[in-house]
Amino acid sequence: MDRMIPVRVTVAVGRKTMALEDVQNQKVVSALRQAARDVGARLATATCPTHGKGPTNVRLHFDASGAGDLKYESCCEKLGEAISKLV
Repeated sequence: MDRMIPVRVTVAVGRKTMALEDVQNQKVVSALRQAARDVGARLATATCPTHGKGPTNVRLHFDASGAGDLKYESCCEKLGEAISKLV
């Protein structure tokens, strides 16, 4: 199996934000878990050309309309540029 970065997923349900593990609808959970796997696999190849590091603390939040928002910690702007080419 390819290398993958862990991605924490949260979902907006009504006015609340909840962890993916707390969502009851298994179809939703399955689809969002797959999205997290895809993002994690893509980000596993991201490396900062200056520092040789990858992203950490990767989070993916889905709002009520299903739009995703990717957040992560990076060592510098160059890593962010490398990531933007992958996702």
